[in-house]
Amino acid sequence: MRGRTSAGSFRGVVNKALDAALPPAPYVYPSPQPMMPRATVLAILFVALLSASSQSQAPRYVIYLHAKIVEEEGVRRPTDPAFGVYEYDAILDSLRHAGFVLLSDQRPSGTDSDSFAIRVAQQVDSLLRLGVSPRAITVMGFSKGGWIAILASSRLHNPAISFVFMGACGPWAFERPDLHVRGRLLSLYETSDSLGVSCAPLFARRSPGSHIRELGLSLGLGHGTFFQPRSAWLGPAIAWAHGRDP
Repeated sequence: MRGRTSAGSFRGVVNKALDAALPPAPYVYPSPQPMMPRATVLAILFVALLSASSQSQAPRYVIYLHAKIVEEEGVRRPTDPAFGVYEYDAILDSLRHAGFVLLSDQRPSGTDSDSFAIRVAQQVDSLLRLGVSPRAITVMGFSKGGWIAILASSRLHNPAISFVFMGACGPWAFERPDLHVRGRLLSLYETSDSLGVSCAPLFARRSPGSHIRELGLSLGLGHGTFFQPRSAWLGPAIAWAHGRDP
C-alpha cells in the first residue's frame, strides 16, 4: 500500500544513513576513527524515526561499547596474545543484521570511563527527546565498555531502559558504594574469566524497579568469549534488546 514502509526497506534507509556517517565496513582500519559528532548522531536518529513513522513496528536502538583493547591498539581489529582477535566490526555487523539501529563510537586511548558514561547518557537522552520509547533502547558493553554501561545505568536511572553488561564486573564496580544501577539489567559472564566476574554484588544494591538476569557461560575461553560474535552471548543479548528474557 502506498505510504507504508516494509521492515526491510526501513533497515535499508537506516543503513544508508549509517554508511553516510561511518567509514566503510572492512575489518582493518589504517588509523583510529573519530567519534561521531553529536549532530551526526542526531541526524541518524532522525532518519530512523522518519522511516519508522509509516510502519507499525518501531525500531529498536543499541548503543554498543567496545573493550579497552580497541583504545589501546587504536585499530578496530586488535589482537590479544591470550584471547585472539577482537572482531569489533563483525560484532557490529551481527547486531545490525539482527535489525537494530546501531550506535557505536571508537573511543580514543585513555578515555575516562565516567566522562564517556555521560556521553552515553546524552545519546540516550537524545533518543528519548526524539520520542523513542525507553523500552526500545539498549546499552550494551563488554569489558571496559561494560563498565561504562554500568556507569550510564546508574546515571540514567531509568527502569525501562535495557542494559547488557558482558565481562564487566569486578572490584571497580563492587567498591563503589555510590553506584546503584537501574533498568532492565542483563549480566553475561564467562565462568573461566578472571577479569570479568558475576555482577551479583552490584545487583544486590540495585535501585528499586530494576529487572535483573544473569547468565554464566562456560565456553572455557576466558575474556576472549566476547571477542567474537559467538551465539552463546549474542543470542541472549539480542533477545534482551528485543525485550525478551533469554
